[in-house]
Amino acid sequence: MLGSVAAVLLLAAPLARAGVIASGTWYEFSFANASPAIGCAPADPLGPICIASSGNNSTFADAPPWTFNAATSALLTVTSAFSNTNQFEVFDFGASLGTTSMPSGQGFCGTDPDVCLQDTNSSHGSFMLGAGDHSVTIDALRNSVSAAYFRWDPQGAAVPEPGSLALLSAALACLGAAVCRKRAA
Repeated sequence: MLGSVAAVLLLAAPLARAGVIASGTWYEFSFANASPAIGCAPADPLGPICIASSGNNSTFADAPPWTFNAATSALLTVTSAFSNTNQFEVFDFGASLGTTSMPSGQGFCGTDPDVCLQDTNSSHGSFMLGAGDHSVTIDALRNSVSAAYFRWDPQGAAVPEPGSLALLSAALACLGAAVCRKRAA
């Protein structure tokens, strides 16, 4: 009986879930060997304790998937940190966006994601995303234990839908015709 009650309570317990991630912020995630990435404690209670970034504008990621809604196209950037031996495959709603660059396996770029992004020995990649909802997961491709960073940033103005573009074109054509009639009169 006690085992049944414990099982029901365990099933009813809330699972670690990711919250919405903000643009313009570096999120530190962790991984162990060639496996899916996870967050960092305390943001992800199931994740390991990570080392805080020495740079500005970063936070620990909670449990994946990491979700956001981009009003315009967005640039998702992933960079290795700490040891320059890691490489990643990045997914949006389970579809592969591609992999980060091949690391040189030499050196230690430190804990600042901006510095690691500029380090030619570190693995990093940028992935263009369309406007709308996104659900990002990351897989580590190499056997190591470490942490890395990701962020997303909006890119440019929203692209109008085809129907809106057709309506705007028709309005401009009517306006042009009216101007031509007025000049002819």
